[in-house]
Amino acid sequence: MNLARWCIENNRTAIALFLLVALGGAMTFVSIPKNEDPDFTIRTAVVMTVFPGASPQRVEELVTDKLEEKIREIDVIKNVKSQSMTGISIIEVEFLENIKDMDPVWQRLRNKVSDAVPTLPSEAQAPIVNDEFGDVYGILVALTGDGFTYRELKDVADYTRDELLHVPGVGKVERWGLQDERIFIDFSNSRMAAAGISPFLLGQVIDHQNTIRPSGSAKVGPERIYIEPTGEFKSVDDIASLSMRVEGMKTSMKLSDVTDVSRGFADPPSVMARYNGKPAIMLAISMAEGNNIMELGEKVTARLDELSADLYHGMEYNIVVYQPEYVETAVSDFMLNLLESFIFVVIVILAFAGFRTGLVAGSLVPMAMLGCIGLMPYFDVGLQRISIASLIISLGILVDNGVVVSEAILVRLAAGEERMNAVSNAVSELWMPLLAASMTTVFAFLPIPLAESTTGEYCFSLFVVVTLTLLCSWILSMSMVPMLCYYVLKPKVVIQTFSSRMYRAYRAMLLCCLKHRTVFLAVVLAGCVVAFWGFKFVPKMFFPPNERAQFTIDFWQPFGSDITTTAEEVGRLEQFLLADKDVVSVGTFIGHGGPRWYLPLNLEQRNDNLSTFVVNTKSIDSVDALMTRTRQELKANFPDADFSLKKLMNGPPVGAPVQIRISGPDQKTLYRLRDKIVAMLEARAGVSRVWDDWGQWTKKMVVEVDQDKAREAGLSSFDVAASLQSGMSGYQASIFREGDTNIPIVLRSEDAFRNRLDKLESINIYSYQDGKSVPLNQIAVSKLVWQPSDIRRRDQTRTMTVKADLFDGYFAMQILNSVRPEIEALTKTSQWPVGYSVAYGGEFEKSEESQASINANMPLAMGLLVLVLIFQFNSFRRPLIILMTLPPMMCGITPGMILTNSPFGFMPMLGMISLLGIIVNNAIMLIDRIEIQRKKGINLDDSIVLASLERARPIIMTATTTIIGMVPLSLQGGEMWRPMANCIMSGLMFATVLTLILCPVLYSVFFKQSYKGYNWNPAVIEHGKDG
Repeated sequence: MNLARWCIENNRTAIALFLLVALGGAMTFVSIPKNEDPDFTIRTAVVMTVFPGASPQRVEELVTDKLEEKIREIDVIKNVKSQSMTGISIIEVEFLENIKDMDPVWQRLRNKVSDAVPTLPSEAQAPIVNDEFGDVYGILVALTGDGFTYRELKDVADYTRDELLHVPGVGKVERWGLQDERIFIDFSNSRMAAAGISPFLLGQVIDHQNTIRPSGSAKVGPERIYIEPTGEFKSVDDIASLSMRVEGMKTSMKLSDVTDVSRGFADPPSVMARYNGKPAIMLAISMAEGNNIMELGEKVTARLDELSADLYHGMEYNIVVYQPEYVETAVSDFMLNLLESFIFVVIVILAFAGFRTGLVAGSLVPMAMLGCIGLMPYFDVGLQRISIASLIISLGILVDNGVVVSEAILVRLAAGEERMNAVSNAVSELWMPLLAASMTTVFAFLPIPLAESTTGEYCFSLFVVVTLTLLCSWILSMSMVPMLCYYVLKPKVVIQTFSSRMYRAYRAMLLCCLKHRTVFLAVVLAGCVVAFWGFKFVPKMFFPPNERAQFTIDFWQPFGSDITTTAEEVGRLEQFLLADKDVVSVGTFIGHGGPRWYLPLNLEQRNDNLSTFVVNTKSIDSVDALMTRTRQELKANFPDADFSLKKLMNGPPVGAPVQIRISGPDQKTLYRLRDKIVAMLEARAGVSRVWDDWGQWTKKMVVEVDQDKAREAGLSSFDVAASLQSGMSGYQASIFREGDTNIPIVLRSEDAFRNRLDKLESINIYSYQDGKSVPLNQIAVSKLVWQPSDIRRRDQTRTMTVKADLFDGYFAMQILNSVRPEIEALTKTSQWPVGYSVAYGGEFEKSEESQASINANMPLAMGLLVLVLIFQFNSFRRPLIILMTLPPMMCGITPGMILTNSPFGFMPMLGMISLLGIIVNNAIMLIDRIEIQRKKGINLDDSIVLASLERARPIIMTATTTIIGMVPLSLQGGEMWRPMANCIMSGLMFATVLTLILCPVLYSVFFKQSYKGYNWNPAVIEHGKDG
């Protein structure tokens, strides 16, 4: 069935269908989910295990190693990274990227961790598996209150959380920066001695009084009644008034007689949060699946406004991160770019084809895009950065269909062919070549959805949108465009002579190259060699930074620093930032990296010496200058701190752009090798900061117990450890239950001894058996020793990662390519010990993984592409001609990228694939036209020249519309899209010339057609016309 003929004969039905497509697309555009970036899955879980008081090495040996051995039994693991620090083990488990359903995998991980629990020390707490590590909290709200206690803030935060959970579309509300409550029982050695009791006895009495145990039941008639005795603590006063009787004493005494009982917060706190220098509790709000972030933002802010009216005076909600704002900006900016591109494309078409033809061909663009938008939700694709840019990429490709069809019909009408026959015959002639051209472009993008990588998942919508747009374009070019041509085009009967100045110049150039094709092909070959050689000078970047008015600072104090020291330094840096004219607000997480409020964030794990700043600026333009000033301030006034200033990145999480991993067994050797590599990196221009993830060694106080003296005093090693813990930090004696909250009851020494290392030797060591005590210095001596602060492993091998940040204008690949030969040379010398290896992470690793995942499917895509070409032409030579026109596009790409200083990364690679599709499209249509002319009986030499002349204007028009359509992205697309646009523009400028000249030359070579003595005969035009 001829679709064009059916539309004309059933024009009312056809019009209704086209209006339905337009209306459906417009309605979908209003309701379709909108986001800043496409979603992708974070296939990482975190296993955290607390082992109180254990050194990093003991944590590594007794906890981390045991857990890793079990976890490694899971066969779908990509890598396992671990941190062993004082008292805590943190293991990050990353799974293979081809896993779609993660729930069974999370369960397998939990099972393996449970299997490992019996092998862990009894002192270690149960491991916690966090499989929600990838959840995104797009709205961060800081609750602050001048003059209010932390408990008052917490009560309001709890109430706010409960209220926000009732807002439609809200998935989760997590509180960050919460400090744990404690019931403190402070004792002194003198009061313990006077009362004749020990801290152990106090702990036993408190725990026994506060117990909840089953007390049996009785059968009464047909019923069974359960017995529940009272005695559990109901208030802090209950604890303070607890009555005790010590053996040998006739009277009892209250707990408050020998201790001070109080309620407070953990000292020191485990984590903290601040906003603009004030203590805060952060509320992190995530969106439920299937909702619209912009609608959610409106509902959340409206509810917060309502709640603000009831807040105590002095309390307020402050927005730290508000993703809907960035989504609205991103979508509106890209839609503006799309509108500008569309206007430019239509103007070009009108200029080339005239008003009526341009109007018909141009109508295809909005209709194809509305059709695509209407279908996108069925493929789970919304409007976001990638999908909108895909629409812009598709502009130049899809408009070619409309131009080719309308021009073919116009030529037939101008030749005097009857209107219905002209439309019907043109569609019958072009439907297969245009479908083949569209299919080759679709297959060129096929490796993206098939790629088993996060990057492939991130760019999946590009394939969907390009495919839907080309499908809609092809259907409309076979139906709507011919129907409009039937009613709108009114050409005069003219004979095309190709005698204008442009055609004469092109014909002369073409004939020159055909007659001297050996020289021409040699020049093209030499140009390709130079272009591929010169491509190594193009700067490389995996994904560029996101252009938000925002940046982050990871700020590390020396390892071993107390969290209160970290907070003091944080306060100094906050003062500097808040005094800057370009700073709007500063949110700070102390002791941890905070929630994942932006999907590609590379989160730092919990550590007392860590703080993470979220700095909001007045504009995007002020970010670079502010980062420079902040970096200078940090170097000048925070000499002991490590820091990393980062813009938010696009694409999958990478972390530091340059990462060099050194693996091996011995800690001191790793540090020695680290020093060599650090020196190499610091010598490179463009490196702003170098650090490693192990940090410097920290101090540890070792108490060497004289076991003979301890036994003489009736003391065991347990007595020494427990007495030191209660004296220096406190130990948990029981739990105070308040509603659904469990608050530890902590027994600790008075403030004069607590946290005082100089008082260590005078602390009383109590016997658990009889309560007698002796000072520590009578049974032990203490000394300071050094230990690693953070032992990191990767796949069960100790691994130290040297990281580097870069100044603006420098690229990770550039620095790594500079330092890598020197590192490789070092590994081959005697200075590099046996059993140690080096690997490269950061941008290099992610880029390699992404390209490998795409290249793995490239043979399939190219095979399908070639099959389409073979099917189209039933030939091997013709597809080979088309494929040989592809490599020379590098002759345009390489100089274009170098001259514009555009880095080549994943997005320009997608631009290159798009460029490949355009070149193949043009080549298919040109060769198909040659075959049509040959079937009319025209000589091969004349067919090549005539078909080239006939296809010159559509090819130039397609190239021009594509190039013009890229201009908004090149000028306003930012660092994300500017390199890709420049790649397409520069490559297409050169590729257009190649298609119009190289393709005919190669055809003459493969079909052995000589042009010696050839003269162009204009009479051939009359013989070759359609109609």
